[in-house]
Amino acid sequence: MKTLYILPLIPLMWGVATAQMTTNTPQSFDVTGKSAQAQSGVQNNDPNRVGETPPPQLLGMELPLLDPSTDTISFNGGKFDVGNNAMVRERFEKYLSQTPDDTEASRKYRRAIEKLIDLTQKYSKNTGPIGSKVLVKIGMTLYDISDYPGDGQQSGVLASAMVSVLDAQRANLRRDKANKQLDEDIDKLVKHTNSLTNQNTQKGSGGGSIGNIQGKSGASGGVSHTVRIAHNTQKIAENKTKQGANVAANEATILRAKIQYQALLLSMFLERRFDHVVIGARVYRHLFRDGDTTLNLDKESDAYQMFTGISGMPPTVNALDSAAANARRDIDQSMDSIANLIAQNKLGEATNRLITAVAIGEFMQSVATFPTESRRRIAEYWTLRKNALIALNARDYDEVERISNRLKELDVDYNDSMLMSYTEGKKNQSNACLRKARKALMAGNEDEAMEAMTEASVIWPRNPEIKKAKEQIETLDAYDKEKAEFTGLLKAKRFRDIYKSRERLKVVMFDEDLAKQYEAVIRYIELIDNKIKEYRIIAEEQGGMGAGMAYEKLVEMQSENEASADEMFRGELKNDKQFSDALRDMRDAAGEFTDMLVKAQKDEKAGEYGSALAKYYRALELNPSSVMAQEGIKRVYDVIYSASF
Repeated sequence: MKTLYILPLIPLMWGVATAQMTTNTPQSFDVTGKSAQAQSGVQNNDPNRVGETPPPQLLGMELPLLDPSTDTISFNGGKFDVGNNAMVRERFEKYLSQTPDDTEASRKYRRAIEKLIDLTQKYSKNTGPIGSKVLVKIGMTLYDISDYPGDGQQSGVLASAMVSVLDAQRANLRRDKANKQLDEDIDKLVKHTNSLTNQNTQKGSGGGSIGNIQGKSGASGGVSHTVRIAHNTQKIAENKTKQGANVAANEATILRAKIQYQALLLSMFLERRFDHVVIGARVYRHLFRDGDTTLNLDKESDAYQMFTGISGMPPTVNALDSAAANARRDIDQSMDSIANLIAQNKLGEATNRLITAVAIGEFMQSVATFPTESRRRIAEYWTLRKNALIALNARDYDEVERISNRLKELDVDYNDSMLMSYTEGKKNQSNACLRKARKALMAGNEDEAMEAMTEASVIWPRNPEIKKAKEQIETLDAYDKEKAEFTGLLKAKRFRDIYKSRERLKVVMFDEDLAKQYEAVIRYIELIDNKIKEYRIIAEEQGGMGAGMAYEKLVEMQSENEASADEMFRGELKNDKQFSDALRDMRDAAGEFTDMLVKAQKDEKAGEYGSALAKYYRALELNPSSVMAQEGIKRVYDVIYSASF
């Protein structure tokens, strides 16, 4: 059977009602995005809640019930995750930041409490009542320890309640003694009245008249027997009335004392002062010796229904004792379990159990003395879990992943699959919207692009690709101007100028046709520059011979450009200043070799083949690997041998 603890503390009742935290995104380990199964303030006629028993009420306030199996509180028509409730979070974080209450004063206080529990348990097992000396000892001990700050004056209040009961008992005892004295007085009056009655009877039978008798009595100076009899009869009636009033007062006093004492025990139970409930409940039957421990609650009240619903039996002080004792045992066992979980690095489960343990057993010794290092580890895990919620609410999915990775390091049982699936899905959704925005931009549909980008920002505000998309959109304002400039430079074949302004002119990429031309120009210039750089390195490393080789390669590039099939760039290489400068530099660096080569080519064109052949041979001598010299020699030989000159 699942146990429901009555959750404590009036501030917590209000806190649950007013501080529920809900989000539209997955919360810590709850991807449904709702920390409560129902919202605060749900009415009992809610069709989704048909058939549910309304939560119990006490003194006009609805009592929250904690279900330890799900870490939820039923309150005000809703179910709330205690880990996500603002009031519980605040008290839990305060608890984690506090130093363990393990001072000498604390230990002394706890020892006194345990001795009182042992003492009351010892006398509760006895058939006889606790004697006055023991009750005085319990009361004095309670008064003594009430000065301890952690006690919150609860011990003094309980001791005062015991004194009030004893005062009521003494008042009843005085009235009992008064009734006993009244009984004696009544007996005397009855005997006297009977005697007077007998005397009247005897004289009446002797023949004397009433008048004579009265006359004789009056003559003797005494009152008549009849008057005395009437007086005694009235006195007897008055005494019996006083006795009845005393009996009624005794019953009212003891009932009032019971109700007040029971109310205190119930209040302490709701405030989670389970130690004091155990002590007070076990003293109860020695304060009220009539054997009746039934709680004085209206059977139709919600409070009565609440207690009968918990135990299945009529509500009694003994039931309170049992519930408090079980709560003490459960809290101690929970704290042992939490220590074991922390040792196994299972911080997630340990945190959830500690939340419940603190919410229910905040004043228990095992909770108050929980070690600092364990609190620190739980606090780190708790803070990360809270920050994961904040990051999810802010839709900062990179931060969620970072936190999730740290949680995995702290908790061996942490499963991030649900959380990561959600974040990855949101990232992909945002990126898909950005792709849609880019396509719309390329198609010239700025409104559609802006709408898609806005959607991407809503889904994932810190998506790093959004900045790039914004930059692309901002360039649209200058698109017409840049497009005109690009087409003008392209028409004038000023490729080098396009390359120099390539970042600014990149906006033309939105036009599919211009994009191809833009990319072709960039590739063309980059090829030239890469080749020039390569040949300059060869010239620097190999000196004049290397410069000669570089010169020949540049001449070959120019020849290929003259015969290029690409009409856009055909014959344009000679107009490129960087290329011309490189060609001149290599020619100058090669010195006599290029001079001989150029002169040989000039003589060959002039038909002076002998002179050309000699110069080609001299060039080949200077640079044996020269292809141009070898080809020149071959051409001139072919002409000479064929006598084609």
